[in-house]
Formats: sequence, structure tokens, C-alpha cells
Amino acid sequence: MSTESLNRTSNDIETPNINIDVLNQNNSQSKISKKICIHTLNKRLISSKKKEKFKNLVIVSSVLLSLGVMSFIIT
Repeated sequence: MSTESLNRTSNDIETPNINIDVLNQNNSQSKISKKICIHTLNKRLISSKKKEKFKNLVIVSSVLLSLGVMSFIIT
């Protein structure tokens, strides 16, 4: 085995200087408190429920309408 192949693969790879301190990262994240407005969450929940009800109403009414048209055509 030649030493040239070993020399080519043994080049030093420079890594960026990053300060990695796990304990400090956890402490800094725990200090930040995020406030959540319950009223906006309730509004979002109510609007999503309204959209779901509307979708269900459209689906049921289209099924009933198509059944009515099919029965009118057949008779």
C-alpha cells in the first residue's frame, strides 16, 4: 500500500469556532417566557369549527341533491 493515498486523506479539516455550551443554552431558553393570548386561540378554534361545519353541510347537501336529481331522472 502506498503512503500517498494516506497522505491525501489525512488533510486537516478546519472546523468553525463555535461555542457549544449545552447548559447555558438551556438556561437562556428557559428565561424567555412566551405569553399566549387565550382569546385569539379561542377565536381560531371557533373559526376552524365553523369552517368544518360549513364543509360538512356542503358535502351532505350535495349528496342529498344528487340523490334527489337521480331519483327524479329515474322516475
